[in-house]
Amino acid sequence: MAPPDRLSELPDCLLQSILSSLRAREVVQTTALSRRWRDVWRGVLRLDIDQREFQAAEVVADRDGRRDKNAELEEWARFDDFADNLLLHHGGGGDDDDNLPLDALRLHVVDKRDSSRRRLPRYTRWLEWVHGCLDRYRPTALEIHSDFDMTVDLRLMGLRSDLTRLNTLRLHGVLHAGGFGDSESAGSDDSESADSSVCPVLEHVEFSSCAIGFEGVVTARTLKKLVVDRCWRRNDTKKEGAPRPRLQAPALTSLRLVMTFQDDIWVFETPSLVEASIRTTRHFVNRDDEYELLCNLYNVTRLELSGFLAIEKIRPKTGGHQDLPKFHNLTTLLLEDCDLTGEVYNMLDLFLYNAPKLEELTLQNCKLPQEWSESKKMCLNLKFTEINCHKDDVRQVDR
Repeated sequence: MAPPDRLSELPDCLLQSILSSLRAREVVQTTALSRRWRDVWRGVLRLDIDQREFQAAEVVADRDGRRDKNAELEEWARFDDFADNLLLHHGGGGDDDDNLPLDALRLHVVDKRDSSRRRLPRYTRWLEWVHGCLDRYRPTALEIHSDFDMTVDLRLMGLRSDLTRLNTLRLHGVLHAGGFGDSESAGSDDSESADSSVCPVLEHVEFSSCAIGFEGVVTARTLKKLVVDRCWRRNDTKKEGAPRPRLQAPALTSLRLVMTFQDDIWVFETPSLVEASIRTTRHFVNRDDEYELLCNLYNVTRLELSGFLAIEKIRPKTGGHQDLPKFHNLTTLLLEDCDLTGEVYNMLDLFLYNAPKLEELTLQNCKLPQEWSESKKMCLNLKFTEINCHKDDVRQVDR
């Protein structure tokens, strides 16, 4: 006698929660298990649509990473058919009244064959499907991972599709991520601003390896968390003498930046910022911009800096002897891989002097000034941790 199928006895809501951890193609394949599973997948609230599932394993790339053109076209055709059928049958199945709003929608698109003559219509067809998907599902969280120059512009996308439920957005590898869904006019009042937003509840945005197309002043009135990881500005936005992008985010509380290029530092207006993590790899980062960014973080309570130079090396060339601002709210400071030396101004001393509420200080792999002594560490009225600054051991002093 076969053992009982206890998994199939679970209610639909639990089965759909389990299926939400699978990719969309695997979710659809569960319909072949039994009659019990035939319609369970239609109510899944998280969809992960990944084109890589349709790549044939037997197709081998050449030395330059290029695959057979005909094989790629066949893979795209299978992917298109699957995506169209998924949109037709998932949820209510075509009737707008029966559409199923999703908790999360993830799209991963692969196309490294730039020379394909059919690339443009294929790309256009895919964008049309994306808009249809957004209209149908109105996801709370949207993630788009692209391995080619897919264009994403929230403002334009929101004018064509319904993004009113969108709370979380993650973009990786897109060519352009223009705006946060708000109007770019900075002088409108609050009522007009609310009406002009196509993403009225957007709070969490992450950009990773993206070419940013922001120009001028960009507003994000509802944004609370922003991550910009190894992104760069598009060449057509770097006109000579053009100002850097200015982000106005009055509700932003968390900011994380990983900077690798000289032109990827924006101007931030974030009066509600609470925590910030800034990492730089020192590849062509402009010292004036870096100093201005540091000054814009004056209101944080927790600050993590990695890879910063000595304060004299990032001081504005035309700024005279301007010092760091007062960090009146700063209670926790982490400095990693930083040069804390200076002939006239010591970066660490400036932070200690300008942060009267500092409670916890951590130095990791930092270059310390010669006069930084054990007695000075003991005099700090805070929790101090030093890791691998001079030796490989860890020293901690609590006071």
